[in-house]
Amino acid sequence: MTAKPSNSRREFLHKLTATIGGTATLALTANTLQAAPQKIIETPNEPVPAAKGYQHTKHVDTYYQLADF
Repeated sequence: MTAKPSNSRREFLHKLTATIGGTATLALTANTLQAAPQKIIETPNEPVPAAKGYQHTKHVDTYYQLADF
């Protein structure tokens, strides 16, 4: 019967160094990364249509009667 060597410690150390290395790389490069400025598109000044708001119609009355409020 042969005993297989345990690789759990080696795997743990590999994952630990990968995580630390990735975190360090991110921390060092985060200050150098910048988003590109957005171009502002001007829209012509068009009049905004007035909101109609709530309209009490026969359809609305039917809905409220059937909804059992």
